[in-house]
Amino acid sequence: MSHEFLKPRLVGERFNKHSVPLELLKDFAALEEMIVEVAKWKFKESHPKQKRIPSGFGKDLSLHISNIENGSAIPVIILMYAMSCPVDTQTQVEMYDSPDVYYFKQARDLVIETIACAVQSKPLPLPAQFLGYFDRFGRGLRGDEYIEFNDNELAKLTLETREKLIRASKVDEWTEDRVLKGRISEADQSRMRFELELKNGTKLRAPLTSQHLDTILDAFNNYANDARVVVQGAIKIDRQNQPKSIEFVEHITLIDPLDVDERLDELAKLEDGWLDGKGVALNPENLLWLGKSFESKFDADLPLPYLYPTSDGNIQAEWPIGNWEASIEINLDKKCAEWQALNLKSDKCIDSDFDLSNDDGWSKLNQALKELHPEENV
Repeated sequence: MSHEFLKPRLVGERFNKHSVPLELLKDFAALEEMIVEVAKWKFKESHPKQKRIPSGFGKDLSLHISNIENGSAIPVIILMYAMSCPVDTQTQVEMYDSPDVYYFKQARDLVIETIACAVQSKPLPLPAQFLGYFDRFGRGLRGDEYIEFNDNELAKLTLETREKLIRASKVDEWTEDRVLKGRISEADQSRMRFELELKNGTKLRAPLTSQHLDTILDAFNNYANDARVVVQGAIKIDRQNQPKSIEFVEHITLIDPLDVDERLDELAKLEDGWLDGKGVALNPENLLWLGKSFESKFDADLPLPYLYPTSDGNIQAEWPIGNWEASIEINLDKKCAEWQALNLKSDKCIDSDFDLSNDDGWSKLNQALKELHPEENV
């Protein structure tokens, strides 16, 4: 038997199609653990003379997601009762009055109240030791997402709210889902661990798992060639927001030497005057647009370009393809580009303009590159 227990509303682009990503299920598993422990605490608080919690407390209760409702996604969380739970076989109603359920509901309401207090910067009703559960509950959210409880805008769990709650706990370190880039400076198969060396020289230890072994060894063996990887996983950070270690690796991928995002990150560091006092710094928002555009609109089957800054704060992309030297000069403010392809043997030259502010312009760029045959001599 079951009883509707909680209907949090998930808001963000990932939830617009009224579905919940599987990676968020572990967050709700952490929420269940928190509710059970808070329920035990409330029971002890109500029975100060009782030395211990009944051994069977809560064991016949569990939380399940039974349905996903619209808006943008609302998982319906129900409280499931095992058959051994005390039940009035005639009315079934007294089940809801069982002591365990009473404390589960108290715990639920207290968790929601705590989130609302954090949003309003008020004193938190939950003791610090329970706030550590927010290390895992809410970790799967992204910057533009939140979980709202009871249609109450005050009870809204965002990444900022989660950080407030964790900082109010007694923990000095916690984990966050992050993406890091670096080189593999150490791979120890006997201890099944490796080290990721960040650009600033920081080395983070991480578990080495069999599914990632080939990629890690490949990157490690090419350390001297500056082989880099991108790691996505649970990163332990401290109160200064500094990464301390990698607790769990979800994905690890070798970065292409011409990776566009990696190159744009480097170009974003250029300051005004970078070219003998004349170079203009590149606009970070424009670089972000260009990186996203390459990721979503540039044909993945085509070779990546060499990217160079121009003195006026724009980007030149170059593709050597056989006898062809192709390039575009991208005006980042206007989101347009001048295309030129020169055949070094035949002197054949192709010029064109592309409007890269829309999909059609990127399709034309993709097509222009596909029409350059490496063996073409005329």
